Amino acid sequence: MTLAQKSGDSRLLGALKLMVSELAYAKTNMTHDDLADEEVVRVLMKEAKKRKESMEIYEKAGAEAKLDQERYELGIITKYLPEMMSEVLVEIEIDKVAKETGLLGGRLMGAVMGRLKGKAEGAVINRLVNEKYKG
Repeated sequence: MTLAQKSGDSRLLGALKLMVSELAYAKTNMTHDDLADEEVVRVLMKEAKKRKESMEIYEKAGAEAKLDQERYELGIITKYLPEMMSEVLVEIEIDKVAKETGLLGGRLMGAVMGRLKGKAEGAVINRLVNEKYKG
């Protein structure tokens, strides 16, 4: 953040301040001092999801400047997220959970979401479960 301040990069500084703010807010809801890595990933994934949803809205509205800003912030946020599993790996994991538990539909979705939390995007899991195991 100091480098962004010194270089005068207000876009980067704004994106970093936003992430710090969201993490600080999440920390206020915790009973202990430090956020666990899983909690940091959860907060950043939530922020990434907000950016993606905003991008869709701005794209439909033709607001190129706002779309560009959201795209930039999403790029910054994703630099701090662990790499997400590929669709192929997610599908393999879904098949494994379905075989182990015998669950379908929403219950399978919950089991898979619990196992892949922070490792795969929820939208990808949702789509794959609905395509293959709609109960």
